[in-house]
Amino acid sequence: MKVVYGIVLSVLCSAAPALAHHSFSAEFDATKCSDITGILTKVNYENPHSYIFVNVTQPDGKVVEATFQLSSTTNLKRGGADRPTLMKSVCKQVTVRGCAARTGEPNRYASPWIKLADGTVQRVGQDVEANLGAPER
Repeated sequence: MKVVYGIVLSVLCSAAPALAHHSFSAEFDATKCSDITGILTKVNYENPHSYIFVNVTQPDGKVVEATFQLSSTTNLKRGGADRPTLMKSVCKQVTVRGCAARTGEPNRYASPWIKLADGTVQRVGQDVEANLGAPER
């Protein structure tokens, strides 16, 4: 009987979705970071990572959506970048430091910081460029 319970438990556990967490360097390239300016359109404040979405106007005039992976909500709150703070800049111009995806997927980044519409700078991810850091607040 114990064997049956063990098998049932194993099957149930294996049916649950696996949530793997990868290191920054597995997904993003710290040597390919740049400042990206555009209009903040959406904030997904969720775990294990939050995301922001920014409409960026390309040199040819075309607008593309850039996605930025942030830290967890706990880390964001701890650093002062809570949801209400980020939401105040929705539909406004922001500058985000973005490190490009290793896969080459366009407009997908991890972000260490964001300069909000009011000029404040919020830490929103890992400092992967130790010598560059965020601009002064």
